[in-house]
This record gives sequence, structure tokens and C-alpha cells, in this order.
Amino acid sequence: MAHAQRLTTLRRVAEVSAITLFAVAALPVMAQAAGAERTGNSISTPLKVSGYGSTGYAYGTWKVYHSSNGTRSQLVSYSRLTNADDHKVYVELGTQVNTGYCYQASNMTCTQQYWDHASVETAHHSSKSYVYKSASTGVHNEAGYARGKVRAGLDVPWRPDPLTGWSYTDGGDKY
Repeated sequence: MAHAQRLTTLRRVAEVSAITLFAVAALPVMAQAAGAERTGNSISTPLKVSGYGSTGYAYGTWKVYHSSNGTRSQLVSYSRLTNADDHKVYVELGTQVNTGYCYQASNMTCTQQYWDHASVETAHHSSKSYVYKSASTGVHNEAGYARGKVRAGLDVPWRPDPLTGWSYTDGGDKY
């Protein structure tokens, strides 16, 4: 009887191990490096945007993480403004994704490694001191790679917003 119980227990352990192994193997590739944080610019070398007499500064970090709302791309930024008028500073996050595959005709090369998936802006503000602001977007569920692109902008009423160029994370890990 003890031998039969031992075999039953060993069989259950084997089944649970097989199910666990299968579940882990079935996780999307995106789950493998979630939480890896990338630093974008710094307080000593922030993004700098100027226009219409105001100057905005921004720096921060970007990462991919998992939540109850799925996989997310998150920007944590610190921004400030030297304000000439009723202007505000903000930071824009663009999330780019890549499946890890490239589809093209046999006589063409693949040059589009990442494509734009979603974008969002932090809250706009006019503080003279660095202020914490965050923003996040979803990450496409079929993506194997993700990266962030970030730029700072000035919200100037009734005029086009001056913007910095995009600053890209390296996006070297699978998510």
C-alpha cells in the first residue's frame, strides 16, 4: 500500500512539474526581460527644448512591466520649465515594438526594425523645479521586442509646440 501511495505521489509531482514547465515555456517572449530599466538622459544632460522665450528640461527612465492590464511601457520623467509666458513643459513617450521577424519580398532588405505602436504625453506643468511625471502605454501582445522613444515639448497656447528630437532606448532585450 505504501508503495502505491509513493508512486501516486511521484506521478503527481511529475504531472505538476510537466504542467509548470509547459506553462513557463508557453509564456510570451515579452515576459523574459520585463522590468529592465533604461535611463534616458540625466539631470546633468537633460533633454532641452526652447521656444517663444521659454526653456524646458527633462530626463528619466523607461521600462516594460507586466500588470493586470497586460504588458506596459512606462516612462518616469522629471521635467522643469523656465517660463516666459503661459507655457508648460511635458514629455512624450512613444512605444515602438518589433516581433523579431521581418516580412519582405525576397528582393528587398528589411530596414524597418521597429514600428510605432502607441504614444502618450505626461501631464503638462509649469514648475521651475524638477517635477515627477509618469506615463504609460500598452505593448502589443505579439511583440517580441520593445523600446521607448522620448522627447520633451513646450505647450505654447495658440502656436505649434516646440519639441526636441526623439531620444531612443536601446531596446536590446526581448520583452
